[in-house]
Amino acid sequence: MINIPNAITILRVIFIPVIVIYLLHGYDRMALWFFLAAGISDALDGFLARTLRQKTYLGAIMDPIADKLLLDSIYSVAAYRQLIPDWLAVIVVSRDVFILIGFLILSFFKKKLEVRPSLPGKLTTFAQICTIVLILWRPQYAYAPWVFLFTAAITCLSGLHYLYIGLQRLSETYMHSPHSK
Repeated sequence: MINIPNAITILRVIFIPVIVIYLLHGYDRMALWFFLAAGISDALDGFLARTLRQKTYLGAIMDPIADKLLLDSIYSVAAYRQLIPDWLAVIVVSRDVFILIGFLILSFFKKKLEVRPSLPGKLTTFAQICTIVLILWRPQYAYAPWVFLFTAAITCLSGLHYLYIGLQRLSETYMHSPHSK
């Protein structure tokens, strides 16, 4: 059965095609409003999961996937429309694919993984969101190269941080397996 926080996460996923269509047709402000609504839904589902004690493993997996789908879709369309440099979209999407592949590899070796964002991961999401808000609200200000460089740098750093965490968990799993002796 789907609980309220998970239903809100699903709603956020439903917003993605709406945002993409608005972006593709140049309705940046409408895309921004739906993007902000998606952001509010992200905060709301987390708050409700904690306060209603409705945290689930499904929600722990669905929530970051919804976030990544949302940001990756927007970054891809923004690059297509030349609102951001192509290389920035490639970095953002590649990091998320990299994290997903790492999660799949780890889940192959472990029965149940704890899905929890790291501080660098949270800072990356914040920087990526700010970049999107900036280009959709005031595109003329977003072309300061430091905005894109900062977002790219923090995205790369968090990707390396997740790689470190993944390798650490993989080595812990390997060390405790019967094959390691």
